Amino acid sequence: MPRTILWAWERPEDLTFADPSEFGVAFLAQTIHLSGSDVIYKPRRQPLAVSPGAYVIAVTRVETAKETSARPTLDSDLAVETASLIVSTMELPDVRAVQVDFDAVVSEREFYSRLIATIRSRLPVETPLTMTALASWCTGDAWFNDFPVAEAVPMVFHMGADSDKVRTFLKNGNDWREPLCRGSYGLLFGSSDDLKIVPGRRIYYFKDSAWRPSDLRALR
Repeated sequence: MPRTILWAWERPEDLTFADPSEFGVAFLAQTIHLSGSDVIYKPRRQPLAVSPGAYVIAVTRVETAKETSARPTLDSDLAVETASLIVSTMELPDVRAVQVDFDAVVSEREFYSRLIATIRSRLPVETPLTMTALASWCTGDAWFNDFPVAEAVPMVFHMGADSDKVRTFLKNGNDWREPLCRGSYGLLFGSSDDLKIVPGRRIYYFKDSAWRPSDLRALR
């Protein structure tokens, strides 16, 4: 897996200019919404183009209904059905790894643990399974340290109320307390120059608009 990964979210993306020896691509393959006992599946609608040989990671965004009447059951059947959809992204062109993006609240953590274990058991042993992690999860609340994932990518952007706290934490040279978070960073393109990050780690870059060749020159 390359040391620099470009997140490609739900918009048209042409990344054929990205050298596959330097850059991997983690693209939003689908969004899954859990409501009651229902698993509502929304596949990617926007085109994506990558260079031949690119290291491609299929990302699944998991969301849950917040209304009391529609709160998901979070039972084993829901985990199995959700896991099956996530594993199916391996069938998409050029995909070599799978990533789960789920901002689980405290009441959803047990379900998330079951979901990750089910995904891992259904993937080929050589296929990396990764997850995103809220930056606050990586600074002290080590509730996911037994997850069978290759890495948890701390998202150091769009952090809401935790933004100032986390940025100060990193500016002061601190490292993530959760070991699974110590392999990578998830950064917003163009807004992380003031952070002290540990050299040699994998960097995932997110951008709020389509990637351009000049962006990759800036990353270099």
